[in-house]
Parts: sequence; C-alpha cells; structure tokens
Amino acid sequence: MKISEVRKILEKYSSDQLKVIVAELYKAMPKSVREDKEIDSLIRDPDSFKKAKRKGRRDKIPDIKALEAETNRFVENAYNQYYLIPNRIVPKSERSKWRFKVRRLYKDLTLAASEDGNMQLAAELLEKIYQVLCYSFDYVLFTAWDAFQSIGVSQKEFFRRILTLKYQFEEKDKFIRDALLLMTKNALNRYTLHFDLMFVILDFLKTPDMREMAIKMTEELLEKERTHRPPAKKEWSYDYGLKERINTLAEMGFFCYAELYDYDNAISFFKRHYRERDAEIRLYVLIELLFMLGQKEYIVQEYEEAIRKGIKPRDQLRELYAYIKKNNELPGGF
Repeated sequence: MKISEVRKILEKYSSDQLKVIVAELYKAMPKSVREDKEIDSLIRDPDSFKKAKRKGRRDKIPDIKALEAETNRFVENAYNQYYLIPNRIVPKSERSKWRFKVRRLYKDLTLAASEDGNMQLAAELLEKIYQVLCYSFDYVLFTAWDAFQSIGVSQKEFFRRILTLKYQFEEKDKFIRDALLLMTKNALNRYTLHFDLMFVILDFLKTPDMREMAIKMTEELLEKERTHRPPAKKEWSYDYGLKERINTLAEMGFFCYAELYDYDNAISFFKRHYRERDAEIRLYVLIELLFMLGQKEYIVQEYEEAIRKGIKPRDQLRELYAYIKKNNELPGGF
C-alpha cells in the first residue's frame, strides 16, 4: 500500500487497536532495522524524533561542488581504464572499490538534488556516471562486466532517476529529445531490454501533446540517423549500431502512437522506419509489439496481409494466429 492509503486506514481504528498494530509491527522488525531507523526514539518521543530527522536531513545534504569534482575525477579515470589496469593515478587497493564509490555518488547526488539550485548540476553528473557505466558494456573499464548490477542500481532505475530530475527543469521538447538520445546512444546490459527504457520515457509523456511532440522528435532523430555517414574503417560496427538505434526509434514511435490509441498510424510508422531485410522477421517483431498491447484484431490483420504478400510466418506466429481464430482471445504468452 501507499503511505496515503495506510494513513487513511489507520484513521478508522481506536487507540487500543493502534497500540496492537504498533506492538505487532515492532515485534516483526529485525533488531538491526529498529536500530538503523531509530524506532525506539520514535516511540519514546515522536515529535522530537520528527524534528531531529528534518534537521538531520538538512545537515547531511552533501556539497554539490565537491560531488562535481569527485564525479568528474571518477569518470575521467574510468574512461582511461585506471580502475582496471596498472597505473599511478588510482592505487591498486582502490581499483576494486569503484562500485562503492559510484553507489555513494548516486545516493549523494540524489540527495543533493533536493537542495535549491542543485538539481540541474546533479542531473548532469548522474548522467555522466550513467554514460560511463553504459560505455563499460562495449569497452572493458572495470573487473565486473555488469556495472549496474555491481552498484546495486538497475540500469532502468538509474535511467528513471535522471529523467525524474530533468523533467523538473527542462523545457518539454528538450526533455523529450534528451531522453530519446540517452536511450538510443548508450549500450544495454544483459538484464535491460530497450523496451524497459522506452516505457520509462512513456511514463513521463503524460499528455497527448507530449506524445505527439515525441513522435515528431523521433521522426527528426530517425532522419538524422539515416543521413549520417560512417567513420572511416568502422563501417560494419557503425552500421550495426545505426540499425539498432533506428529500430529502437521505430519502436518508440510505434508506442507513442499506441499511447494515443492510433494503432493504424503506429503500424504505419513501424513499417516505414523499421530496418530489417527479412520480411518475416519484420512481421514477427510487429506482431510481438501488438501482442504486448493486447491488440488481437491487428495481429490477425497483419498476419493475413503478410500471407497475401507471400510471406511464410514461422510456427510460433502460425500457432498464435490459429489460437486467436479459435478462441477469439490472446493466449497467456507469446
């Protein structure tokens, strides 16, 4: 339950009932939790406890300039592989402790952002850390392969934290553009799907105007990606990354239209922009997206259209189509 729901329920109880609830909750807490959260002090004097906590929060807000210097130093050292290879900058005893440093920086920057005037710089510094952690999936920077797992913060959670801050001070068009670029320009770890980050962005597109703005921005980014030229001697790797970025944006545009309940334009957008030579693979991806949205009628429509065009769907698609035609509903999984 949310805390607002808890408060509402507690209002119904008598003083004796509340005493029973508090006693049972206290007994259910591990001793370490009671000590860490100072529960005994709370029970003895709730008013003083509340004042002390508020004062403690004010006193404990870290200095943003010190965090900026430390973050920049960490990012530079990480890109230079100083947490991985022998060097004179980062002592050997400190190299394996990078994850604790990042975990602390993440918490301190999040806390510092709550202070007036700190939010923009805190968001920029968190983004720098996020980008270097993503970079470590393509180029080895640390002994651990999965940097996000190592710091105990998922890539999705870290991404959401950055957007939560930027949403509060950026103009909406800049926010959307920055969010799309942050999603497409950075690598994913083994536990993160690009859908995870898409849905985080969609959570912030609260109005039809913002969704339409995102569609327009996605179109612009797609056009920019298509007109890019690969750097010399990097054609293969560049082209693979380019295809991934284009396809991610194509799916993002699909979901933005779907949020507007415009499934015809969602499908049209996907077909126009998704890059895949094999028509059957394109069909599979499109049906997967429609399945995620529970759109069985459109699945049947796209399947039957593909058959008319001579495309031969894989067994999984044939079985899905047969199930829908027989039961007039989607199966539990795809």
